[in-house]
Amino acid sequence: MARKNGPPPTQTTLPIGCTAAYIRVSLEKQAEEGYSLDAQLNRLKNYCAAMGWQLCEDFVYIDRGLSGKTTARPEYQRMMQAAATGKFQRVVAVALDRMARSTRDFLTIVDSLDKAAVAIVLLKQNFDTSTPQGRFALTMFAALAELEAEQISERTMSGRTEKARQGGFNGAPVPFGYAYDGKAFTPNGQAETVKKVFEDYLGGAAVNRIADGLNAAGIPTATKARWHASTVSYLLHNGFYAGLVQYDGQEVAGDHVALVAKADYEAVQAKLHR
Repeated sequence: MARKNGPPPTQTTLPIGCTAAYIRVSLEKQAEEGYSLDAQLNRLKNYCAAMGWQLCEDFVYIDRGLSGKTTARPEYQRMMQAAATGKFQRVVAVALDRMARSTRDFLTIVDSLDKAAVAIVLLKQNFDTSTPQGRFALTMFAALAELEAEQISERTMSGRTEKARQGGFNGAPVPFGYAYDGKAFTPNGQAETVKKVFEDYLGGAAVNRIADGLNAAGIPTATKARWHASTVSYLLHNGFYAGLVQYDGQEVAGDHVALVAKADYEAVQAKLHR
């Protein structure tokens, strides 16, 4: 039976080997040779032609004037959504830093594309995850990412330790009895409560009795909760009240106002230890 006349069937399949391109032009590099929008696009077109890949116009994603430090880029997000639905078979980019600014971020991108069976090709690094060499290179990227994370952690810990050693703020919660304005600690209305806790404990009061007294007086903790023996004990152990800064097992003199004398603090520590 002959088919009735009508419009030809709509093509629902993608061209074989359909390739997407990702281009990012940051403000500082958009005029730099080799990094302009046109320069990147031409390089990618020429490369795809040489490889016999079809660069599909509908899947050319361009983020203009955006940093690679974040993945919150409109065209990048649109590309990843299209990849997840099988719109193309590979993504090409001029260089790794066009996709991401850190090795760890790049590995996350590769992992997402890998789950969608989409390869990623970087011209500058001669990197292609669809080849055995490219897969092997991923192990190198993973090692670099781990090293990068360890170095960042070391620098962060070193900076915090040094800041604590100098008596600076290392990011811990602001102690009860103080206010912090981003530059310095100053005693607030809770300071008198701190002094009384130390005085009562040195005077022979037990920590649970001190906690009961604070609750009866309607004085909340720093988190607006009720006092417990453990909360009072934590306060008494805090050398910050004696003008000290404690961090990573170290205790050094700070540059803030002390609420209790160092001798009284040391006497409290000896009593707590006993």
